[in-house]
Amino acid sequence: MHLWDSMPFLLIIFSVLCAFISPVFARWKREYSPYLAIFSVTVSFLNSCVLAYRVFCGGIIYYHVADWSPPWGIEIVIDELSAAMLLLLSGCCLLITFYSIRALPKEIPEHATGWYYTVLLLTLTSMMGMVITNDIFNFYVMVEVTQIGACGLVAVRGGKHSTEATLRYLMLASLGSGFILFGIGFLYQVTGNLNISYIAAELAAVRQQYPFLIWATMSFITVGLGVKAALFPLHIWLPDAYSSAPSPSSAILSGLVGKVYIVSMIRIYMLVFGFQVFHDTYMRYLIMLMAAAAILFGSFFAFVQLDLKRRLAYSSVAQVGYIFLGFSLGTTWGMKAAFLHIITHAFMKICLFLSAGAVYYQTERTKVIQFSGLGYQMPVTMAAFTVSAFSMVGIPLFGGFITKYGLAMGSLEAGNPYFIILIVISGLLNASYFFPIIWQSYFTSEHNTKLVMDRVPLSMLVPIVIMALGVIYMGLFPGGPLSFLERTVNRFLL
Repeated sequence: MHLWDSMPFLLIIFSVLCAFISPVFARWKREYSPYLAIFSVTVSFLNSCVLAYRVFCGGIIYYHVADWSPPWGIEIVIDELSAAMLLLLSGCCLLITFYSIRALPKEIPEHATGWYYTVLLLTLTSMMGMVITNDIFNFYVMVEVTQIGACGLVAVRGGKHSTEATLRYLMLASLGSGFILFGIGFLYQVTGNLNISYIAAELAAVRQQYPFLIWATMSFITVGLGVKAALFPLHIWLPDAYSSAPSPSSAILSGLVGKVYIVSMIRIYMLVFGFQVFHDTYMRYLIMLMAAAAILFGSFFAFVQLDLKRRLAYSSVAQVGYIFLGFSLGTTWGMKAAFLHIITHAFMKICLFLSAGAVYYQTERTKVIQFSGLGYQMPVTMAAFTVSAFSMVGIPLFGGFITKYGLAMGSLEAGNPYFIILIVISGLLNASYFFPIIWQSYFTSEHNTKLVMDRVPLSMLVPIVIMALGVIYMGLFPGGPLSFLERTVNRFLL
Protein backbone atom coordinates (compact mmCIF):
# COMPACT_ATOMS: atom_id res chain seq x y z
CA MET A 1 0.00 0.00 0.00
CA HIS A 2 2.88 2.38 0.77
CA LEU A 3 4.34 1.71 -2.69
CA TRP A 4 0.90 2.36 -4.22
CA ASP A 5 0.63 5.68 -2.36
CA SER A 6 4.18 6.66 -3.36
CA MET A 7 3.63 6.27 -7.10
CA PRO A 8 3.62 10.05 -7.78
CA PHE A 9 7.06 10.35 -6.16
CA LEU A 10 8.40 7.18 -7.79
CA LEU A 11 7.34 8.53 -11.18
CA ILE A 12 9.92 11.30 -10.83
CA ILE A 13 12.66 9.61 -8.83
CA PHE A 14 12.90 6.54 -11.10
CA SER A 15 13.18 8.72 -14.20
CA VAL A 16 15.85 10.84 -12.50
CA LEU A 17 17.87 7.74 -11.61
CA CYS A 18 17.73 6.48 -15.19
CA ALA A 19 18.80 9.91 -16.44
CA PHE A 20 21.86 9.75 -14.16
CA ILE A 21 22.67 6.18 -15.18
CA SER A 22 22.38 7.01 -18.88
CA PRO A 23 25.77 8.84 -19.12
CA VAL A 24 27.47 5.63 -18.03
CA PHE A 25 25.94 3.88 -21.02
CA ALA A 26 26.77 6.87 -23.22
CA ARG A 27 30.43 6.58 -22.25
CA TRP A 28 31.02 2.81 -22.36
CA LYS A 29 27.98 1.08 -23.91
CA ARG A 30 26.54 3.70 -26.24
CA GLU A 31 24.55 1.15 -28.24
CA TYR A 32 22.48 0.31 -25.13
CA SER A 33 21.50 3.94 -24.41
CA PRO A 34 18.26 3.96 -26.45
CA TYR A 35 17.05 0.75 -24.80
CA LEU A 36 17.65 2.16 -21.31
CA ALA A 37 15.69 5.24 -22.37
CA ILE A 38 12.86 3.10 -23.76
CA PHE A 39 12.72 1.11 -20.52
CA SER A 40 12.64 4.26 -18.40
CA VAL A 41 9.99 6.03 -20.47
CA THR A 42 7.87 2.86 -20.63
CA VAL A 43 7.86 2.65 -16.83
CA SER A 44 6.91 6.34 -16.66
CA PHE A 45 4.09 5.80 -19.14
CA LEU A 46 2.69 2.80 -17.26
CA ASN A 47 2.92 4.73 -13.99
CA SER A 48 1.12 7.64 -15.65
CA CYS A 49 -1.65 5.32 -16.84
CA VAL A 50 -2.19 4.04 -13.30
CA LEU A 51 -2.23 7.58 -11.87
CA ALA A 52 -4.67 8.76 -14.55
CA TYR A 53 -6.96 5.83 -13.76
CA ARG A 54 -6.84 6.67 -10.04
CA VAL A 55 -7.72 10.30 -10.78
CA PHE A 56 -10.54 9.23 -13.10
CA CYS A 57 -12.01 6.92 -10.45
CA GLY A 58 -11.22 8.69 -7.21
CA GLY A 59 -10.46 12.36 -7.77
CA ILE A 60 -7.35 14.42 -7.05
CA ILE A 61 -4.22 12.70 -5.67
CA TYR A 62 -2.20 14.43 -2.94
CA TYR A 63 1.26 13.21 -1.93
CA HIS A 64 3.64 14.74 0.65
CA VAL A 65 7.30 14.03 -0.06
CA ALA A 66 9.03 12.31 2.92
CA ASP A 67 5.76 12.72 4.87
CA TRP A 68 6.46 16.42 5.42
CA SER A 69 3.05 18.05 5.21
CA PRO A 70 2.70 21.49 3.61
CA PRO A 71 3.58 24.28 3.92
CA TRP A 72 6.92 22.87 5.16
CA GLY A 73 7.33 19.99 2.74
CA ILE A 74 7.01 19.57 -1.01
CA GLU A 75 3.51 18.57 -2.07
CA ILE A 76 2.62 16.72 -5.26
CA VAL A 77 -0.91 17.20 -6.60
CA ILE A 78 -2.27 15.26 -9.57
CA ASP A 79 -5.63 16.44 -10.90
CA GLU A 80 -7.29 15.75 -14.25
CA LEU A 81 -5.08 18.22 -16.15
CA SER A 82 -1.89 16.89 -14.54
CA ALA A 83 -2.88 13.30 -15.26
CA ALA A 84 -3.64 14.10 -18.91
CA MET A 85 -0.29 15.87 -19.26
CA LEU A 86 1.58 12.95 -17.70
CA LEU A 87 0.01 10.60 -20.23
CA LEU A 88 0.76 12.98 -23.08
CA LEU A 89 4.38 13.59 -22.06
CA SER A 90 5.35 9.99 -21.35
CA GLY A 91 3.37 8.46 -24.22
CA CYS A 92 4.69 10.85 -26.85
CA CYS A 93 8.26 10.61 -25.52
CA LEU A 94 8.05 6.82 -25.74
CA LEU A 95 7.12 6.98 -29.43
CA ILE A 96 9.78 9.61 -30.15
CA THR A 97 12.41 7.45 -28.42
CA PHE A 98 11.51 4.49 -30.65
CA TYR A 99 11.69 6.78 -33.67
CA SER A 100 15.10 8.08 -32.59
CA ILE A 101 16.83 4.69 -32.61
CA ARG A 102 17.24 4.73 -36.40
CA ALA A 103 16.65 8.41 -37.16
CA LEU A 104 19.32 9.95 -34.94
CA PRO A 105 22.43 8.46 -36.61
CA LYS A 106 21.37 10.25 -39.80
CA GLU A 107 21.10 13.67 -38.13
CA ILE A 108 23.67 13.91 -35.30
CA PRO A 109 27.30 12.81 -34.78
CA GLU A 110 27.70 9.22 -33.62
CA HIS A 111 29.47 10.19 -30.39
CA ALA A 112 26.47 12.37 -29.37
CA THR A 113 23.76 9.71 -29.60
CA GLY A 114 24.26 8.38 -26.06
CA TRP A 115 24.15 11.84 -24.56
CA TYR A 116 20.98 12.64 -26.49
CA TYR A 117 19.07 10.02 -24.50
CA THR A 118 20.50 11.39 -21.25
CA VAL A 119 19.16 14.84 -22.09
CA LEU A 120 15.83 13.39 -23.25
CA LEU A 121 15.27 11.57 -19.95
CA LEU A 122 16.27 14.65 -17.96
CA THR A 123 13.87 16.82 -19.95
CA LEU A 124 11.00 14.37 -19.57
CA THR A 125 11.60 14.10 -15.82
CA SER A 126 11.56 17.84 -15.28
CA MET A 127 8.48 18.33 -17.48
CA MET A 128 6.57 15.74 -15.47
CA GLY A 129 7.73 17.43 -12.28
CA MET A 130 6.49 20.81 -13.51
CA VAL A 131 2.93 19.62 -14.07
CA ILE A 132 2.50 17.79 -10.73
CA THR A 133 4.35 19.89 -8.15
CA ASN A 134 2.33 22.11 -5.83
CA ASP A 135 5.41 23.94 -4.55
CA ILE A 136 6.21 27.04 -6.57
CA PHE A 137 9.96 27.05 -5.87
CA ASN A 138 10.20 23.36 -6.73
CA PHE A 139 8.35 24.33 -9.90
CA TYR A 140 11.06 26.92 -10.64
CA VAL A 141 13.77 24.28 -10.23
CA MET A 142 11.96 22.06 -12.72
CA VAL A 143 11.68 25.00 -15.12
CA GLU A 144 15.44 25.45 -15.04
CA VAL A 145 16.15 21.75 -15.58
CA THR A 146 13.71 21.69 -18.50
CA GLN A 147 15.47 24.70 -20.00
CA ILE A 148 18.87 23.01 -19.75
CA GLY A 149 17.51 19.82 -21.26
CA ALA A 150 15.78 21.65 -24.10
CA CYS A 151 18.99 23.51 -24.95
CA GLY A 152 20.81 20.18 -24.99
CA LEU A 153 18.24 18.76 -27.40
CA VAL A 154 19.02 21.59 -29.82
CA ALA A 155 22.80 21.62 -29.34
CA VAL A 156 23.22 17.85 -29.80
CA ARG A 157 23.21 18.23 -33.57
CA GLY A 158 26.44 20.25 -33.55
CA GLY A 159 27.52 22.73 -36.18
CA LYS A 160 27.36 26.50 -36.47
CA HIS A 161 23.60 26.94 -36.92
CA SER A 162 22.70 24.59 -34.08
CA THR A 163 25.17 26.28 -31.72
CA GLU A 164 23.89 29.77 -32.55
CA ALA A 165 20.29 28.67 -32.09
CA THR A 166 21.15 27.07 -28.75
CA LEU A 167 22.89 30.19 -27.45
CA ARG A 168 19.99 32.40 -28.52
CA TYR A 169 17.53 30.03 -26.87
CA LEU A 170 19.63 29.84 -23.71
CA MET A 171 19.99 33.60 -23.36
CA LEU A 172 16.32 34.37 -23.88
CA ALA A 173 15.14 31.46 -21.75
CA SER A 174 17.49 32.54 -18.95
CA LEU A 175 16.02 36.02 -19.14
CA GLY A 176 12.57 34.47 -18.85
CA SER A 177 13.74 32.46 -15.82
CA GLY A 178 14.81 35.70 -14.16
CA PHE A 179 11.34 37.16 -14.61
CA ILE A 180 9.76 34.01 -13.17
CA LEU A 181 12.07 34.12 -10.15
CA PHE A 182 11.19 37.78 -9.50
CA GLY A 183 7.50 36.87 -9.63
CA ILE A 184 8.00 33.99 -7.18
CA GLY A 185 9.97 36.32 -4.91
CA PHE A 186 7.11 38.82 -4.85
CA LEU A 187 4.62 36.08 -4.03
CA TYR A 188 6.80 34.88 -1.17
CA GLN A 189 7.22 38.44 0.09
CA VAL A 190 3.47 38.98 0.23
CA THR A 191 2.33 35.56 1.50
CA GLY A 192 5.34 34.01 3.25
CA ASN A 193 4.61 30.65 1.59
CA LEU A 194 5.88 28.58 -1.32
CA ASN A 195 3.06 26.01 -1.39
CA ILE A 196 0.62 27.05 -4.12
CA SER A 197 -2.50 26.29 -2.06
CA TYR A 198 -1.22 28.32 0.90
CA ILE A 199 -0.12 31.16 -1.40
CA ALA A 200 -3.62 31.30 -2.89
CA ALA A 201 -5.27 31.39 0.55
CA GLU A 202 -2.97 34.16 1.84
CA LEU A 203 -3.23 36.14 -1.38
CA ALA A 204 -7.03 36.07 -1.28
CA ALA A 205 -6.89 37.67 2.19
CA VAL A 206 -4.40 40.46 1.40
CA ARG A 207 -4.78 41.16 -2.31
CA GLN A 208 -6.69 44.40 -1.72
CA GLN A 209 -3.63 45.78 0.09
CA TYR A 210 -1.16 45.08 -2.72
CA PRO A 211 -2.89 45.79 -6.06
CA PHE A 212 0.24 47.11 -7.78
CA LEU A 213 2.46 44.30 -6.48
CA ILE A 214 0.00 41.67 -7.69
CA TRP A 215 -0.11 43.30 -11.13
CA ALA A 216 3.70 43.38 -11.22
CA THR A 217 3.89 39.72 -10.15
CA MET A 218 1.48 38.63 -12.87
CA SER A 219 3.41 40.69 -15.42
CA PHE A 220 6.74 39.08 -14.48
CA ILE A 221 5.28 35.58 -14.64
CA THR A 222 3.56 36.33 -17.96
CA VAL A 223 6.80 37.55 -19.55
CA GLY A 224 8.90 34.76 -18.07
CA LEU A 225 6.65 31.87 -19.05
CA GLY A 226 5.62 33.67 -22.24
CA VAL A 227 9.22 33.62 -23.47
CA LYS A 228 9.53 29.92 -22.76
CA ALA A 229 6.15 29.10 -24.31
CA ALA A 230 6.99 31.24 -27.39
CA LEU A 231 3.97 33.52 -27.06
CA PHE A 232 4.15 36.22 -29.74
CA PRO A 233 6.13 38.54 -29.76
CA LEU A 234 8.36 36.64 -27.29
CA HIS A 235 8.91 33.82 -29.79
CA ILE A 236 12.06 35.04 -31.56
CA TRP A 237 14.19 32.10 -30.38
CA LEU A 238 11.76 29.48 -31.68
CA PRO A 239 12.26 29.29 -35.49
CA ASP A 240 16.03 28.79 -35.31
CA ALA A 241 15.83 26.34 -32.41
CA TYR A 242 13.18 24.12 -34.01
CA SER A 243 14.73 24.14 -37.47
CA SER A 244 18.32 23.58 -36.25
CA ALA A 245 17.52 20.70 -33.91
CA PRO A 246 17.29 17.04 -35.00
CA SER A 247 13.76 16.03 -36.00
CA PRO A 248 13.05 14.06 -32.77
CA SER A 249 14.21 17.08 -30.74
CA SER A 250 12.03 19.41 -32.80
CA ALA A 251 9.07 17.13 -32.10
CA ILE A 252 9.74 17.21 -28.35
CA LEU A 253 10.26 20.97 -28.25
CA SER A 254 7.19 21.85 -30.30
CA GLY A 255 4.82 19.14 -29.14
CA LEU A 256 5.70 18.86 -25.46
CA VAL A 257 8.13 21.38 -23.96
CA GLY A 258 6.13 24.43 -25.00
CA LYS A 259 2.95 22.82 -23.66
CA VAL A 260 4.19 22.36 -20.11
CA TYR A 261 5.00 26.06 -19.88
CA ILE A 262 1.52 26.95 -21.11
CA VAL A 263 -0.11 24.55 -18.65
CA SER A 264 2.08 25.95 -15.86
CA MET A 265 1.03 29.52 -16.67
CA ILE A 266 -2.65 28.53 -16.66
CA ARG A 267 -2.26 26.72 -13.34
CA ILE A 268 -0.52 29.66 -11.70
CA TYR A 269 -3.12 32.13 -12.93
CA MET A 270 -6.09 29.98 -11.95
CA LEU A 271 -4.80 28.38 -8.73
CA VAL A 272 -2.68 31.20 -7.28
CA PHE A 273 -4.44 34.37 -8.39
CA GLY A 274 -7.86 33.05 -9.33
CA PHE A 275 -9.91 33.85 -12.40
CA GLN A 276 -11.45 36.97 -10.86
CA VAL A 277 -8.05 38.58 -10.25
CA PHE A 278 -6.91 37.49 -13.71
CA HIS A 279 -9.96 39.28 -15.13
CA ASP A 280 -9.87 42.39 -12.93
CA THR A 281 -6.20 43.21 -13.65
CA TYR A 282 -6.92 43.19 -17.40
CA MET A 283 -4.11 40.66 -17.84
CA ARG A 284 -6.44 38.39 -19.77
CA TYR A 285 -7.07 41.14 -22.33
CA LEU A 286 -3.35 41.60 -22.83
CA ILE A 287 -2.90 37.85 -23.36
CA MET A 288 -5.91 37.87 -25.68
CA LEU A 289 -4.28 40.52 -27.88
CA MET A 290 -0.95 38.67 -27.89
CA ALA A 291 -2.74 35.43 -28.79
CA ALA A 292 -4.61 37.10 -31.67
CA ALA A 293 -1.33 38.55 -32.97
CA ALA A 294 0.31 35.12 -32.68
CA ILE A 295 -2.46 33.47 -34.70
CA LEU A 296 -2.27 36.06 -37.47
CA PHE A 297 1.45 36.81 -37.73
CA GLY A 298 2.58 33.25 -37.03
CA SER A 299 0.52 32.09 -40.00
CA PHE A 300 1.88 34.88 -42.23
CA PHE A 301 5.49 34.10 -41.30
CA ALA A 302 4.94 30.38 -41.90
CA PHE A 303 3.55 31.11 -45.39
CA VAL A 304 6.81 32.69 -46.64
CA GLN A 305 9.18 29.96 -45.37
CA LEU A 306 10.76 27.59 -47.89
CA ASP A 307 12.47 25.32 -45.36
CA LEU A 308 9.93 22.77 -44.16
CA LYS A 309 11.00 22.75 -40.51
CA ARG A 310 11.02 26.56 -40.34
CA ARG A 311 7.50 26.56 -41.80
CA LEU A 312 6.42 24.09 -39.14
CA ALA A 313 8.18 26.18 -36.48
CA TYR A 314 6.34 29.36 -37.38
CA SER A 315 3.06 27.49 -37.57
CA SER A 316 3.70 26.50 -33.94
CA VAL A 317 3.64 30.20 -33.02
CA ALA A 318 0.11 30.44 -34.44
CA GLN A 319 -0.99 27.23 -32.73
CA VAL A 320 0.29 28.50 -29.36
CA GLY A 321 -1.90 31.53 -30.03
CA TYR A 322 -4.98 29.29 -30.28
CA ILE A 323 -4.28 27.85 -26.81
CA PHE A 324 -3.75 31.25 -25.20
CA LEU A 325 -6.83 32.63 -26.95
CA GLY A 326 -9.05 29.89 -25.52
CA PHE A 327 -7.57 30.41 -22.06
CA SER A 328 -7.96 34.20 -22.15
CA LEU A 329 -11.61 34.04 -23.29
CA GLY A 330 -12.39 32.87 -19.78
CA THR A 331 -15.40 30.75 -20.77
CA THR A 332 -16.11 27.06 -20.33
CA TRP A 333 -15.89 26.34 -24.05
CA GLY A 334 -12.77 28.48 -24.43
CA MET A 335 -10.93 26.67 -21.64
CA LYS A 336 -11.98 23.23 -22.87
CA ALA A 337 -10.84 24.12 -26.39
CA ALA A 338 -7.48 25.35 -25.02
CA PHE A 339 -6.86 22.13 -23.08
CA LEU A 340 -8.01 19.97 -25.99
CA HIS A 341 -5.74 21.86 -28.39
CA ILE A 342 -2.76 21.22 -26.12
CA ILE A 343 -3.28 17.49 -26.73
CA THR A 344 -4.31 17.75 -30.38
CA HIS A 345 -1.47 20.07 -31.33
CA ALA A 346 1.03 17.74 -29.67
CA PHE A 347 -0.20 14.89 -31.89
CA MET A 348 -0.26 17.07 -35.03
CA LYS A 349 3.09 18.75 -34.65
CA ILE A 350 4.97 15.65 -33.50
CA CYS A 351 3.56 13.80 -36.52
CA LEU A 352 4.61 16.62 -38.86
CA PHE A 353 8.16 16.92 -37.50
CA LEU A 354 8.67 13.15 -37.47
CA SER A 355 7.37 13.01 -41.03
CA ALA A 356 9.83 15.73 -42.01
CA GLY A 357 12.58 13.66 -40.41
CA ALA A 358 11.49 10.57 -42.34
CA VAL A 359 11.54 12.53 -45.62
CA TYR A 360 15.08 13.69 -44.82
CA TYR A 361 16.08 10.13 -43.88
CA GLN A 362 14.98 8.71 -47.24
CA THR A 363 15.53 11.61 -49.67
CA GLU A 364 17.54 14.28 -47.77
CA ARG A 365 15.01 16.86 -48.97
CA THR A 366 14.32 19.81 -46.65
CA LYS A 367 12.56 22.40 -48.85
CA VAL A 368 8.81 22.63 -49.34
CA ILE A 369 9.33 22.86 -53.12
CA GLN A 370 11.01 19.42 -53.21
CA PHE A 371 8.00 17.23 -52.39
CA SER A 372 7.13 16.31 -55.98
CA GLY A 373 6.03 12.67 -56.18
CA LEU A 374 6.66 11.89 -52.50
CA GLY A 375 3.09 10.70 -52.11
CA TYR A 376 4.07 7.69 -54.24
CA GLN A 377 7.64 7.24 -52.98
CA MET A 378 6.65 7.55 -49.29
CA PRO A 379 2.91 6.80 -49.15
CA VAL A 380 2.70 6.03 -45.43
CA THR A 381 4.71 9.05 -44.34
CA MET A 382 2.89 11.44 -46.64
CA ALA A 383 -0.52 10.04 -45.68
CA ALA A 384 0.27 10.78 -42.02
CA PHE A 385 1.62 14.21 -42.99
CA THR A 386 -1.60 14.92 -44.92
CA VAL A 387 -3.79 13.91 -41.97
CA SER A 388 -1.93 16.28 -39.65
CA ALA A 389 -1.93 19.07 -42.23
CA PHE A 390 -5.72 18.73 -42.70
CA SER A 391 -6.08 18.91 -38.94
CA MET A 392 -3.94 22.05 -38.77
CA VAL A 393 -6.20 23.67 -41.35
CA GLY A 394 -9.29 22.68 -39.37
CA ILE A 395 -11.00 20.31 -41.79
CA PRO A 396 -13.89 18.31 -40.21
CA LEU A 397 -13.24 14.77 -38.94
CA PHE A 398 -9.77 15.79 -37.72
CA GLY A 399 -8.75 17.01 -34.27
CA GLY A 400 -7.96 20.59 -35.27
CA PHE A 401 -11.56 21.15 -36.37
CA ILE A 402 -12.90 20.28 -32.91
CA THR A 403 -10.61 22.77 -31.15
CA LYS A 404 -11.40 25.53 -33.64
CA TYR A 405 -15.10 24.83 -33.20
CA GLY A 406 -14.60 25.05 -29.44
CA LEU A 407 -12.76 28.36 -29.80
CA ALA A 408 -15.60 29.70 -31.95
CA MET A 409 -18.15 28.65 -29.31
CA GLY A 410 -15.99 30.19 -26.60
CA SER A 411 -15.80 33.44 -28.55
CA LEU A 412 -19.59 33.55 -28.74
CA GLU A 413 -19.85 32.78 -25.02
CA ALA A 414 -17.47 35.64 -24.25
CA GLY A 415 -19.33 38.06 -26.51
CA ASN A 416 -16.37 38.38 -28.89
CA PRO A 417 -17.65 36.89 -32.17
CA TYR A 418 -14.98 38.72 -34.22
CA PHE A 419 -12.45 36.10 -33.10
CA ILE A 420 -14.32 33.64 -35.32
CA ILE A 421 -13.20 35.72 -38.32
CA LEU A 422 -9.60 35.51 -37.09
CA ILE A 423 -9.87 31.73 -36.75
CA VAL A 424 -11.25 31.42 -40.30
CA ILE A 425 -8.49 33.65 -41.71
CA SER A 426 -5.85 31.62 -39.90
CA GLY A 427 -7.34 28.39 -41.27
CA LEU A 428 -7.14 29.77 -44.81
CA LEU A 429 -3.51 30.77 -44.26
CA ASN A 430 -2.79 27.28 -42.93
CA ALA A 431 -4.31 25.87 -46.08
CA SER A 432 -2.21 28.19 -48.24
CA TYR A 433 1.08 26.78 -46.91
CA PHE A 434 0.10 23.13 -46.35
CA PHE A 435 -2.00 22.35 -49.42
CA PRO A 436 0.77 23.14 -51.97
CA ILE A 437 3.00 20.56 -50.26
CA ILE A 438 0.24 17.95 -50.45
CA TRP A 439 -0.53 18.88 -54.07
CA GLN A 440 3.11 18.41 -55.04
CA SER A 441 3.24 15.06 -53.29
CA TYR A 442 0.28 13.51 -55.06
CA PHE A 443 -0.42 15.45 -58.24
CA THR A 444 2.99 16.38 -59.62
CA SER A 445 5.88 14.05 -60.26
CA GLU A 446 9.25 14.39 -61.95
CA HIS A 447 9.43 10.63 -62.48
CA ASN A 448 6.93 7.78 -62.75
CA THR A 449 4.09 7.58 -60.24
CA LYS A 450 4.41 3.91 -59.39
CA LEU A 451 3.46 3.33 -55.76
CA VAL A 452 6.27 1.88 -53.64
CA MET A 453 6.62 1.35 -49.91
CA ASP A 454 8.56 3.88 -47.79
CA ARG A 455 12.21 2.97 -47.46
CA VAL A 456 12.12 4.04 -43.83
CA PRO A 457 12.65 1.71 -40.84
CA LEU A 458 9.52 0.39 -39.18
CA SER A 459 10.64 1.94 -35.88
CA MET A 460 10.24 5.34 -37.56
CA LEU A 461 7.02 4.64 -39.44
CA VAL A 462 5.04 3.22 -36.51
CA PRO A 463 5.31 6.35 -34.30
CA ILE A 464 4.33 8.54 -37.26
CA VAL A 465 1.24 6.40 -37.96
CA ILE A 466 0.23 6.29 -34.28
CA MET A 467 0.40 10.09 -34.07
CA ALA A 468 -1.73 10.41 -37.21
CA LEU A 469 -4.28 8.01 -35.74
CA GLY A 470 -4.27 10.13 -32.58
CA VAL A 471 -5.18 13.18 -34.67
CA ILE A 472 -8.08 11.26 -36.24
CA TYR A 473 -9.23 9.97 -32.84
CA MET A 474 -9.32 13.50 -31.42
CA GLY A 475 -11.48 14.52 -34.38
CA LEU A 476 -13.93 11.62 -34.20
CA PHE A 477 -14.12 10.93 -30.45
CA PRO A 478 -13.25 14.10 -28.52
CA GLY A 479 -15.92 13.44 -25.89
CA GLY A 480 -13.74 11.26 -23.66
CA PRO A 481 -10.84 13.72 -23.26
CA LEU A 482 -13.28 16.64 -22.96
CA SER A 483 -15.31 15.03 -20.18
CA PHE A 484 -12.12 14.12 -18.31
CA LEU A 485 -10.74 17.68 -18.52
CA GLU A 486 -14.08 19.38 -17.86
CA ARG A 487 -13.74 18.83 -14.10
CA THR A 488 -10.55 20.90 -14.10
CA VAL A 489 -12.20 23.61 -16.21
CA ASN A 490 -15.12 23.89 -13.82
CA ARG A 491 -12.76 24.07 -10.85
CA PHE A 492 -10.68 26.82 -12.49
CA LEU A 493 -13.69 28.97 -13.39
CA LEU A 494 -15.39 28.82 -9.99
